[in-house]
Amino acid sequence: MLLVGMMTIGSLKAQLPIFIGNSNEPEPISINYGLLPDLGGTEIQNYGLNLSFAKPIKKGVLGARLGYQLFSFDFNSSTNLVNLSTFEDIHSINTGVFYLRPLKNNWRMVVSVGTTLTSNFGDGISEEDFVFNAILGFTKRWGEDNRFSNLLVGAFYGTQFGEPIVFPAVSFSQQLNEHWSYSLGIPVTGLTYRVNAKHSVAILASPQGIFGNNSNEIAVEGNATLKNTKLQFNGINTRLSYRYLFTKNLAFVGEVGFVPNPTLQILDDENEEIFDFDPESGAYFNLGLRFVLQRPKQNNSK
Repeated sequence: MLLVGMMTIGSLKAQLPIFIGNSNEPEPISINYGLLPDLGGTEIQNYGLNLSFAKPIKKGVLGARLGYQLFSFDFNSSTNLVNLSTFEDIHSINTGVFYLRPLKNNWRMVVSVGTTLTSNFGDGISEEDFVFNAILGFTKRWGEDNRFSNLLVGAFYGTQFGEPIVFPAVSFSQQLNEHWSYSLGIPVTGLTYRVNAKHSVAILASPQGIFGNNSNEIAVEGNATLKNTKLQFNGINTRLSYRYLFTKNLAFVGEVGFVPNPTLQILDDENEEIFDFDPESGAYFNLGLRFVLQRPKQNNSK
């Protein structure tokens, strides 16, 4: 069985199979710790692990992915509208399968379906904890091994922008030479400089979202009680990333960045706003380890 990689935890790319508009080596295992220390009085910590596996089959590649994240919130805000303590720990388990099928003229079809269980698990597990996610896309790669282009067109359904929505995916990326590469669009826009085989730096921007269910029954303003309320967070994660490959198959990643104008809200069981934290823009930090597979040489000149 061949291991293949997923990308940054908490981002859209964490749901993408490898070789889709990205020039990095496959990363089948990743461990991360992220911190947003102050979004206008709210601190968010994120602990995560992502795994992915794939196996070539007769007409393509079939794979599976599994990820776990813990989002820990420290709310300095106070409100009489809702009890915030039950929203402090949100767990997210992401599972899915993907299929890559070669087409004519170096095109490939990419299909990924799965589900994300995101909840505080306060009162067990229910259907309200699950969100379906899916990707349908087509990719084309052309050029030489050290100078090539990738195009991705398709559509996504998921929580990368908070509440689940369908959104288009259009991404173009190029490996300009052995040092420089860039990507434009969704899932990631960025510019990467590879210093040498061990060191690389990048400036990146990508969406990040959370849509977690609170299965506890909570009191809201007045005498009302609600169950299956939601915590919604979304923002654009802009960052400077450094990657150090200290063995052939193990890399360290450190990131520092900024999240401008994020959204953080409590929603009722009909996804209507109960409370808006009105968060401020804030700094972002991330540390991670990656298990890396070396990318096979390719020569697609068509």
